[in-house]
Amino acid sequence: MVTAVPGARAVRAVAALVLAPALGCGVPTPPAGTGGGTFPEGPCGRGLVVVETDYQSTNVALVGGDGATLSGSFLSSASAPPGLVAPLSGDVVVPTAPVAGPEIVLVDRYPAAVLSWVDLATATVRAQLDVSTGFASNPQDYLALGPGEALVARYEDNPTPGALAFDAGSDLLVIDPSVPAITGRIDLRPAIEVPGYLPRPARLVRTAGGRVFVLLSAYAPDFKSSLPSRLAEIDVASQALAGVTVLGDLHGCAALAASDDGTRLAVACSGDFGGDSLPTVGASGLALVDVAGTPSVVAELPASGLGGEPLGFAVDLAGADRVLVTTLGHYGLGGAADVPDSLLEIDAAGHATEVRSAPPFTLGDVRCLHACGRCFVADAAAGVLARLRLEPGGVVPDAELVVETAIGLPPRLLGRF
Repeated sequence: MVTAVPGARAVRAVAALVLAPALGCGVPTPPAGTGGGTFPEGPCGRGLVVVETDYQSTNVALVGGDGATLSGSFLSSASAPPGLVAPLSGDVVVPTAPVAGPEIVLVDRYPAAVLSWVDLATATVRAQLDVSTGFASNPQDYLALGPGEALVARYEDNPTPGALAFDAGSDLLVIDPSVPAITGRIDLRPAIEVPGYLPRPARLVRTAGGRVFVLLSAYAPDFKSSLPSRLAEIDVASQALAGVTVLGDLHGCAALAASDDGTRLAVACSGDFGGDSLPTVGASGLALVDVAGTPSVVAELPASGLGGEPLGFAVDLAGADRVLVTTLGHYGLGGAADVPDSLLEIDAAGHATEVRSAPPFTLGDVRCLHACGRCFVADAAAGVLARLRLEPGGVVPDAELVVETAIGLPPRLLGRF
């Protein structure tokens, strides 16, 4: 029996079933990793962390701001460096916010619930931390606040808490990454005022003013119904909720990005899944939220007016008045044609222009490096990073970049370091 789960986990489940016949026995031993190095800070940071995965195994690569490969296999599921006690699974993501300092952080989500801190210079794992606290907590994101403090968003709720410390779920764990150790917990259930629904925290961002926001998807425990999604602001000093903003009539929001100046957030919402693996278009759309003062939704753009397909799990701001967002394709039923994934550019007036398309379930993350005038989108079907130029009139397709060929897993997820 397969239980339909909304969001990225549903897409991963479908893709894994499609790929499974090709992943049988006789797979050759993967090549040795290419390790770390010195990655100097450029005008748009050091570059991108690229997660390649077939949902059964994972390879992590590093790419420069121009798209050139810095390390084709920095770390992988086949790696056994010092400190890697829990091998990487096929469900590894990188933080939404850029990661500074001498390490990158990997979040191994479901069911592993493990954080890994990996030294950039040596590609060795300094430490790993189990954040399951006795149940499959499904961590979704990590946000560093300082050398001794970070937050981890845990998607799942524990129906029988009390056996271990910090084991309730539906929360943000407060951790000290220098140890590493769990030091506290911020309960997010009070952000949902309707009984019978859980917050389902997804993404974390910190604005230029130091304000912290977490995106809440707001589903019932069985995922058969949802509420409009929410942005919860966190008071880091008191480790408590500071406020909640309901995102209009948008459901299933799972993608979040902040502008460089920290005054605006873009939120992509896939819609109401209703216990199925495909959402309805009616509750899907894009929200723009002004966070310069009291958070307010300044634009709510329904997916029905943005091409007619539910929005996906990737969003970024391509400029002050432009957003890049993916849409969810699906396989045709009863002889109907497949509906492809799309990458859309949406302007201030709400006009959507298709930038790229790909077969269903294959367009991944999008990340923009504004200081370099570039954006990148992971295209698993083509096996490339598609590089886009940021021009005054909109984004322009530039080049298709192959990250590596030795391991050959498809690129899907992107982070900045």
